[in-house]
Amino acid sequence: MKNVDKIPCARNSLLTGIAGGAGMAFIRGMSVAGHWFAGTFLVVSLGSWHICQAKIEAERQKVAQIIESGPKRTLKKDLDTDTVSLSVSTSSDSSATSKS
Repeated sequence: MKNVDKIPCARNSLLTGIAGGAGMAFIRGMSVAGHWFAGTFLVVSLGSWHICQAKIEAERQKVAQIIESGPKRTLKKDLDTDTVSLSVSTSSDSSATSKS
């Protein structure tokens, strides 16, 4: 339980679940407040965590797509002249350009 804050989305999901459970327990009254608190806490926490994880995955896919669509860069070292050249090729242009 010490490292819960390091799990992505855990802190916000748990706090949202606690707030939702407390609110529902208050609304439903004190007779069965514990049951409503526990149930609402579980539903709200899991739902919030799932939504947060989906957003993280969508962001990772966007970053991967941006990286893949960018130009490909490679460094080549000529051992005879001891120079380094940079080759940049784009996905639309199959030829590589060199810069010294």
